[in-house]
This record gives sequence, C-alpha cells and structure tokens, in this order.
Amino acid sequence: MADFKGMKQEATVRDFLNVVFRWKFLILSIVLLTVFFIVYMKASKPLTYVSSSRLLVKRGERENVFTPNPRYLSWAEEMSSQLEVVLSEAVFSSARKIFADSLAARNLEGTRSFKAGAVRADVVGESNVIIISYSGLDPVECELGCKAETQAYIEYYKTRSSPPAVKDFFESEIDEALHQLAQWRQRKSEFLRREAYVGVEEEGSHQMYKLGRLELSLAEVKSDLSAQAIRVQNLRELAELSEIELVDRISVMALDIVARSRNLTDIRSEMQKLETRREDLLTIYTDRHPDVISVDNQLGELRGRLKQEVVNIYEQAYSEYEELLAKQATLTADLEKTQAAIGSIPDKEKELSRIESEITAYQEKYQLLLEKQHEAEIAIASSTEFEVTILTPPGKAWPRRSSDIVRLAMGPFLALIVGLGLAFFFESMDHSLKNTAEVEEYLGSTVLATISEVRKKD
Repeated sequence: MADFKGMKQEATVRDFLNVVFRWKFLILSIVLLTVFFIVYMKASKPLTYVSSSRLLVKRGERENVFTPNPRYLSWAEEMSSQLEVVLSEAVFSSARKIFADSLAARNLEGTRSFKAGAVRADVVGESNVIIISYSGLDPVECELGCKAETQAYIEYYKTRSSPPAVKDFFESEIDEALHQLAQWRQRKSEFLRREAYVGVEEEGSHQMYKLGRLELSLAEVKSDLSAQAIRVQNLRELAELSEIELVDRISVMALDIVARSRNLTDIRSEMQKLETRREDLLTIYTDRHPDVISVDNQLGELRGRLKQEVVNIYEQAYSEYEELLAKQATLTADLEKTQAAIGSIPDKEKELSRIESEITAYQEKYQLLLEKQHEAEIAIASSTEFEVTILTPPGKAWPRRSSDIVRLAMGPFLALIVGLGLAFFFESMDHSLKNTAEVEEYLGSTVLATISEVRKKD
C-alpha cells in the first residue's frame, strides 16, 4: 500500500474526450449555428455586377518643336490628377448625357439613371494604366455606365487638347493679302502712267503711312474693347451671384475667364474633394455629425474664397476695359490730327501717298500672316495630342461576389474553438468527481483500481 502512496494519475486524452462528449451538444450547437449564420448571410447578400475598361494615359509632352525631349510631371502628381479628372463633375455631366442617349437608343428611357457614386477609378500598380469601373445591381446599367464614363473621359481630353483648325484660315487670309497687294500695285502703275507723276513729298508719304497704321491700331483696339466688354459683363453677372449660385454656375460653364485663374481652379479642386468626402460621410453619419459639420464649414470658407476671387477677376477685367477705352480715345485723337494734316497735301500727292501706304500695309500684313502661320504651326506641333488610348473597351457586366472565402471558412473553425472553450469552462464550474485524477486530488490517495460502469443488456 505504501508503494502506491506517492503515485498520482494525471489527466489523460481519455479525460479530455470525456469532457468533449459530455458537452457535445453545446459544441455542435455553436458550430451549427455559426454555419447556418454564414450560409444565411451569404445567401441574403445581393449579387452585384461590375463593368470596367482599361485606359493608357500618355504622360510625355513636348514644350515646343525645337525641344524634342518630353517634359514629365511626377508619376504620383500626374496619376492623381487623372483620377480626379475621371471623378470630376465635368466628366460626370458629359457621362450623364451619353448614358441618357444610350438608354434612348435601347428604348429604356426612365428605367435607369447614371450614378456618379458607382464609378471607381484606380491605377494599375505604378503604370500609366487607369481602370474605370462601374458597379451596381443591374448589369445593363453597369455596362452602359462604364461606357458612358469612359467615352466622357476621352471626349474631355479631345475637347481640351484638340488644336484649332488654322491652316484653312491662314491660307485664305494670305491669298486675300496677295490679291489686294497685286491690285494696289496695278493701281499705282496706272496712276503713274495716267498722271505722268514722278515724285511725292516725304511728309505726305509719312502722314499717309501714319494714317494707315492708326486706322489699323484703332480697329484692333475696338475689337479688343468689344471682347473685353463681353468678358466684363459676364464677370459682373458672376460677381453679383450668391456663393451657392456662383458654385453651381461655374460647375456647369466652361468659362475662359475662369480658366485663366489658377486660384479658381485650385479652389474648385478642393471643393470637389470636400464634396466627395461629404457624400462618403453621409453614407455613414447624419448631417449633424461633427465630421460632416466640419466639412460643411470648410466648404463654406471655400465658397467665400471663390466669391472673392471672382470679384477680384472682375475688378481686374474692368480696369483693363478702362485702359482700352483710354487707348481708343488717344488713337482717335491722333487719327483726327493726322487726317487734318493730310488735308493740306495736294490731291495727286495724297492719292499716290494713299496707294503707297496701302501697298506698304498689305506687304506688312502678308509678312505678319506668314509669321503668325509659322507660330501657329509650331504651337500645333508642340501641343499635347490625344493622349488617352483604350487598352480594354468596356464590356458586358459580370457578377462579382465580394465574399471572403477564407474568412467564411474560418467561421466554423473559430466556432469549434469557442465551443470547446465554453465546454471546459462549464466543466470547471462542475465540482463533482468525474475521473480518477480528480478522485486522487480530492482524497490525497492513489487509486489502485477502478470498476467500469456495468450496462444492463436487454
């Protein structure tokens, strides 16, 4: 008896399995409930569709035809700008029109609408490839939405980077200048032959040349004054709008007066980012949440800055308009003085001086047109060409299951662990003696033998 006194049986695998079998219903219930919950969530989640396209954006841009090496922005700056363009209101506005036309072509008007929030733009790694995708519950809407957004983005660059058609304009103007120059030279020959006139005083020639230059300058000033008056009127209307109306007006109009201001462009970019953040926050919080209120306050400050910037542009434009008025008055006074001085020149000298001045004026016009044509050709050659290439066009929408298979598979395994933990917890709360190890620990003696449970047989 003493030889067995110090011996103490340890808990074995059998004891572990006994606990598991005693609480098997609890463990199985937890596992089955978890599996049922996962299957239910998987089955109740709606099936979403997505359509996407891949576009290659050319980053290099030559400064002019004499510098063949392209100029590059940083990759992060360029790609971030492109993603902002894809998600800008200018592209969305064009995409809505294209989407509506596509619905009309399929006789589906009024059944679907373009949703800007369904559009997503991503960059593939560190490449110049942009993926535009449109997701939703309707595969037809996804397909048409992706096509509309892709086409709107491409048309945005076509409109922005297309050079003006100047070749025909310069050819017609040069032909007209050469025709007029030939006519005035013919008129001079006829005048000299008819009048048998040889010379002209230097003063008369100078005054006629001055008159021609003043008339040309005055015509240019009047043209600039007319254009500036229209610009001032447009700016005055913008400056008189409220802050909210001004933001909406600038968002839907591609104004040259706005495009000249870098500050306005920066402010609009910041407002677009804040508006996007506000829409994201409203999907989670109400409009009384502190984050939403903070974004609203920032938008209010930007609207005030936008209003002040438009007022500053208007004041500057009005100052330029007054300078043109003063210049017109000065040229008009000089023209009247020159005309009075020409009145004293004899008729023959006056006629010959007028012919000479016209010939000189058309010669200068011809040379000026050649120079302007050359400058325009250089500007077109160095301007940014169409930079967006479609790698993969938008196709039919395919179903996308966003479930994480790995996490779903981990659910039953974690439920089994939780069930085992609860089983051993409840087992620890039960103080009855269930095995030899607990008996030895309770009595402080060694168990020499056990009598197995005898089951009755039928």
